[in-house]
Order: sequence, then structure tokens, then C-alpha cells
Amino acid sequence: MSTSFRLSVAAAAMAGICTLAPSVSLAQSEEASADASSSSDQSDLVARGEYLSNMAGCRHCHQARDGEPYAGGRVILTPFGRLMSPNITQHEPSGIGGWTRDDFEGALRRGVNKEGGPLYPAMPYNRYTLMSDEDIDALWAYYQTIEPVFNEVETIQLPFPYNVRQGVAVWKELYFEEARYEPREEWDDQLNRGAYLAEGVAHCAACHTTRNSIGGPVADQAYQGAVVDGWYAPNISGSVDSHLNKFDQETLTAYLANEHPDGLAAFGPMYQVADSLSKAERSDVEAISAYILKRAEDDPEGEADEVAELSEDAMARGAAIYEGNCLSCHGDDGMGRDGLAARLVNNGGVNGDNPVNVINVLLQGIEPRNDWGQMPSFYDSLSDEEIADVTNYVRASWGNEVPRLATALDVERARGVAQLDMTGDTDLTAACPVVSLEGVSDGTRDAVRAVADGPVQEGELQDAVASLENDLSDAEYTRKLTVMTSLYCDALAELDEDISEADFRERQLAFMNELNNAIANDG
Repeated sequence: MSTSFRLSVAAAAMAGICTLAPSVSLAQSEEASADASSSSDQSDLVARGEYLSNMAGCRHCHQARDGEPYAGGRVILTPFGRLMSPNITQHEPSGIGGWTRDDFEGALRRGVNKEGGPLYPAMPYNRYTLMSDEDIDALWAYYQTIEPVFNEVETIQLPFPYNVRQGVAVWKELYFEEARYEPREEWDDQLNRGAYLAEGVAHCAACHTTRNSIGGPVADQAYQGAVVDGWYAPNISGSVDSHLNKFDQETLTAYLANEHPDGLAAFGPMYQVADSLSKAERSDVEAISAYILKRAEDDPEGEADEVAELSEDAMARGAAIYEGNCLSCHGDDGMGRDGLAARLVNNGGVNGDNPVNVINVLLQGIEPRNDWGQMPSFYDSLSDEEIADVTNYVRASWGNEVPRLATALDVERARGVAQLDMTGDTDLTAACPVVSLEGVSDGTRDAVRAVADGPVQEGELQDAVASLENDLSDAEYTRKLTVMTSLYCDALAELDEDISEADFRERQLAFMNELNNAIANDG
């Protein structure tokens, strides 16, 4: 019996009205108990939402340097230009204060904003779509508790044609499918939990899966590495060159939890992931590592990349720079110093396919973290050539082997001084969508090829679309879109062998915008 009930009965007896007091007091007690239970349930829901938000890394993306948590303004680098993360505090109108729960779910699961327009895929909604109703509810409950912060953010800072959201709608038709995670019966609870977290909440594949020339994930290159936001997320698939090969479940769990097994510390954006997971339940981190290792078992091994050879002169130049600037912390064996400097040997962030991670660290430095010392920036003290030389030395020493050497041009690009305009050394057709062309006539192929010799003009695709409609009259919009995009991509790469990657992307996006209009006009 509650205290309030006992006191009410006693008081009523003294007043001689015992027949009424117990029923009134009992109703009040039950109502108070229900309110307390509801309040407790809501608190639990908010706490769960905060936990999920941490695992998803929401704060890392939605907080600018020296900015307020969740108030947005962080610059996100993409192959197409700059985006800025939006304000997701409860401020109205600069945040999401005017949003409903359905608006919130639409952004996470369907990639649409409050008005129903498509969101840019820098927001990993193609991963968050796997999340459960219960977890969406929890996140929504948590974000409703975030204090409003006024911060108007111009989220889209892309040049034409990438600033046209219509092109994003086309991208979504090609690469986005709404879905929910379905547990696999043959897996135990740990593997299914790990798959749900890794594929959905923590969105590992969003960074580690190779992208094609228009930013679409390449399905048969899942977890094989990609450059994201100016950093290289290494290959963690089951291929022969995978950096996952150095881990077992115990060491991978420790690495993900930011515990630096054998001096192996995360840096760059992966540090943010490890920082988040260090606050997660151990069982969840273990589940993620178990899944990542399990899924790799089904990947094809592939062939090992050819190792790049560093000349003796270049090795000597790099060694001299390393000795003068790096040796005192990282050691002559590259194994680092516990609590001071990370190990450079067999480190996936160091000897990945792309040298950009080492270049970025040398240019940007790393602030002191926990019990680790500061990594100084060499932005002003070393030239582009010197940074390239020491990068190559580190990536080719102590048994490290890499398929690509750094150049001064790589460093210049990382400094933000110039855009790297790679021509002639990339197989652009490898980035084209691969689709079945069964039923597509030579007339349609020729019509697409005819518009690939220059930037596509308004109305120029009507003949090609009409021909395709004749070929695939019963096909869905997505099928027509992928066929035309694939044909144009292949033709563009073949007709202009010297086209830069930047121009290649821009021409494709412009084509996709015009194609969307042409298909719509055709009816």
C-alpha cells in the first residue's frame, strides 16, 4: 500500500468519512503510479535514443568544429563539391523544431526532407532504412530533448548540376531501396545483432564500400575500400588484400572500442567511430566485430594488387625526413610508443590502397587524445615533395607493402590548393553501372552514343528515349533509367579517353537530369 493511500485513510477515519476516502485515494494513487510508469518508460526511450545516436555517430557529423552539438555546420567533402551538415536541434526554423515523427522517419528511412524532396546521400539513409520502428521511436524521443540552437546552415554548396535535387532523385532510383533488417535464421543472436548494427545503425558499408563515378555503391565491391570525406576507408572485405586479415574477434573488438591493441590506434574519421563505440555496450561491439569477420568469409579472395616499388633515391629522401621529424615518437621500427605515438607497421590506415590518410595526418596533425600525445602538423614545415617522400617511406618500410605511391600532386590536393585532375590513368568504364542490355536495340544504343560526344543539350534525348520506349515498353522507370545511364557512361568513356574524372561525373549527372525530364515528357 502506498504512503499516500495510508495517510489518506487515516485522515478520513479521523474525520468520520471513511466510506469515501479509500476509493478517491486509490484512484489518485493508481493515476500517480501510471504517470510514474509512463515517465519511466519515456526516460528509458530517451536513453535508448541517446545510445543509438552515439552509435550512429550523429553528433560527429552534425557538429562543426567549435560548434554546438547537433547544430550542424560541419563541412562534408564529396567528389562533387561541399555539403554542410544541417542543424538537427529543436530550433525552429533553423533546426527540426517544426518536424513531426513522420518527418523524422522520412529523413532516416526514405531519404526525404520535410517537404518530401530527396536528401543528398551524404546522409546514409540507404543504411538507416534498415532500422526498426522501435529504434526510430527512440531516436525521435531523444532528439525532442535536444536544446534548440539557432544556426542557419546553407547545407548545399555544390556547383551545377550537382545542386539540382532532381539529379538526387535519379540517384535514388538507381541506388536506394527502402528495406528493414531481416534476421537470418541460420545465425545466432550475436551475428544478427552485429549485422543490424553494422549494416544499419553504425552504417559501416557507407564508408568502406567502393563507389562508382556518380557516388553509387558498387554491389560486388562491398567493404573493399573507398575515399570518403577526403579520407580512405580501407578494404575490410574477405579479399586477399583486406586489412581485416590482421584481426581476430578479440583484437577487432578492442580496436573498434578505441583500446589500441598492439599500439594500433584509429585516426581520421575512424577515430570518431572508435570514440563512439568506446561508449557502447561491450556486447554490441563484440557483435559488430563478429559480423564483420563472418560476412568476410563469403567474399571472393580476388587477386593481390601489384606492389609499388620505391626507388633507392626516394627511399633515402623519405628516410632522412622520417629520421628528422618522426623517429623520436614512432621509433626506428615504426612500432610507435605506448601512450605517445601509434604504430605504423601493418596499420590499415597507413598502408591502404590510397596514401591520402598519411598525407592528411602529416598536414593536419592530431590533437592529444586520452593518454596519447599530440601528432604535430607539418603543413608549414614540409613541402609537397617532402610530405610525399616521407609518406612513401612509411608506406614502404618495415614490411609495409602498397599498390600506389604518393605524389606531390596528391599533397597539393590534400592542402586544398588545387583539384587533382587525373586523366588517362583511370579506367572510367569500371565505374559505369553494369546492367543487362537484353532487348535494347542497336538503334537505341546508337542514339545514346550520338549524344555522348559533347555535353547533353535540353531536348536532345527525346529520340533516344522514344527508341528505348519501343524496346522496353513494359519496363519500369528504374530499368529504363539504368539502361540509359549505363549506355551513356560506356559511350562517354570510350569517345573521350582523356576526359577527367571530374568532367566525367559532371557530364553523367547532367545526362541523368536531362534523361529524367525526357522520360517524364515521353509519358
